[in-house]
Amino acid sequence: MTVGVYAVATGDNRHSKLQSQVMQLLAAHKDIVQVHGFYYSEKDGMLSVDVVPDISVHDDTAFAAQLTSEIQPLVPGMQVVIVVDHNYSE
Repeated sequence: MTVGVYAVATGDNRHSKLQSQVMQLLAAHKDIVQVHGFYYSEKDGMLSVDVVPDISVHDDTAFAAQLTSEIQPLVPGMQVVIVVDHNYSE
């Protein structure tokens, strides 16, 4: 068994607004089953998020590149990392 704990940014600040924007952008994708593991660090210049695609996604690299190109304008000059997770339990 694996247990994960993920924080959700709250309040009226850059982090919570950005997390909301990214989640809304990813929620618009019908081929994404789940989004988790949002990480944003201005200090490190990085935004990372994990996505679980449905079984129609066969090219993880192209999928991650597409999502990166959509998220990048929200954080110009920062590194965007998309981690593609798969649900192997079904």
